[in-house]
Amino acid sequence: MRQGLAFAVAATLCACAPTPVQMPAARAAEVLNLFAVGAGPADICSSDGRALLRGAVRAYSREMAQAGVAWPVFPRASADTENATSVDISVMIAFAAGFVKTSDFRPPARGMLGHLTIVQWPEIQAMRDAAEVACADVQALRQATSGFVIEQSRMAQMVHATRLRNQDDEDAERLRRQSVRLERAETRMQDTAAAVSARMRGAGV
Repeated sequence: MRQGLAFAVAATLCACAPTPVQMPAARAAEVLNLFAVGAGPADICSSDGRALLRGAVRAYSREMAQAGVAWPVFPRASADTENATSVDISVMIAFAAGFVKTSDFRPPARGMLGHLTIVQWPEIQAMRDAAEVACADVQALRQATSGFVIEQSRMAQMVHATRLRNQDDEDAERLRRQSVRLERAETRMQDTAAAVSARMRGAGV
């Protein structure tokens, strides 16, 4: 099982891709929330969809920066910090897979992203390679990867919380159940990545 949470700068999109779409912050929030649940117009398997997603990230990041809020929120082990949402995690995965660029974020997120690394994960590589030929599979893999990161973050927070007090039988049972959920999420992610790889081989890519 992978330990910790890691993200890093991934390969950029080709220079011929459409420029990010400009939009108001309210529209950006709508696009990002739909993207996090695997719906909506921001289709990472098309150049126009990626342009829309990048535009949404830019607009929302700008709005948060103007409000003095650092965004996205990175998953943390500490139980007393704000948890990353599914939108935060989905956007970071899209960044790691190369669908969103460093320049789409405002400081201090740019610097933080540069120190994290999920790009080495084979699941992320499969996502990037299959974007143009296996769209449905890529979307499923993105959702599975997001689910794994969320469960991993929850596990880290629970472990941190139990270390602050004497662990009892109830804590041990909660950790056991969370460990099972985490293992299931990782298996789902790996199985989905394997399906993407099989589809790629079938397509001769």
